[in-house]
Amino acid sequence: MKKTFLVIILMFSMSFAQTYCAGDQISLTHQNAVHTVGAAIEGYEVGGEFRLADWNGELNGGNYSVIFIDMSASW
Repeated sequence: MKKTFLVIILMFSMSFAQTYCAGDQISLTHQNAVHTVGAAIEGYEVGGEFRLADWNGELNGGNYSVIFIDMSASW
């Protein structure tokens, strides 16, 4: 029973996942979502916040940047 419940929850949660592929444009809603910094780099501190819109030149005054987000895990 417990295993069946977990499988149903997993399938339900995956049905609402947003996936972007190379070349896709990220929606404005997702660009403005606040994310927590997990590793300090490039002037950000652990626990700080950022938005993808911070690097979109159309939304931040013309300062365009290319972003590569590696979402891999070794486990």
